[in-house]
Amino acid sequence: MSTTGSAPTKRPPRAEVRERLIEAASRLFARHGVHTTTLDDVAKAAGFSKGAVYSNFDSKADLVVTLLRRETDGALRALHEMRVPGTDLPDLPAAIRAAFAPYGPGTADDFSLMSELRSQALAEPRVMEVFVEQRRAVLDTLRGLVDQVFQGRTPDATGLSSDQLARLLITISVGSAFDAPATGDVAPGDLMGDVVAALLRPVTGGSPAA
Repeated sequence: MSTTGSAPTKRPPRAEVRERLIEAASRLFARHGVHTTTLDDVAKAAGFSKGAVYSNFDSKADLVVTLLRRETDGALRALHEMRVPGTDLPDLPAAIRAAFAPYGPGTADDFSLMSELRSQALAEPRVMEVFVEQRRAVLDTLRGLVDQVFQGRTPDATGLSSDQLARLLITISVGSAFDAPATGDVAPGDLMGDVVAALLRPVTGGSPAA
């Protein structure tokens, strides 16, 4: 006896389902906000039922925490890949501009997502705990990078400690992205380079925008 009909659709591997859900949540949270985006919305955008969300994440907070860790992993990976250590001080501002060039105004969606995740952290103690942990990891990594660049002589070269300079660079990056809709897009890397050039001027003799 013959049978007719199409073959059953093969379910994607669990890892693929999870990744598609994370990608969908990332887009929706950045564009519409965490609060207004439902898990149904995430499931539909990824092409699955709501059950797929709950088979991969305990709750919306669990999904937010996953995104926080993924965004931080990306930032840490980018910092580790920067070819800035070993640069001569006069060439450092240009090296900073080049290193941060891929993370300029075009990353507005990434910043919108991080803003939403931070907002959720204020409402959820569990999310706040992870948010603090992840942001400290970024600060610690950038501080270590600053120490490598200046070989432990950051105060002599810039007048700031490694911690102060790392915090300043983070503030420049976050602040320029936050104000971009009102003040116009300014590439954070360019601004960081200008500030470092100004700090190094007594040592290098160059101009602030060199």
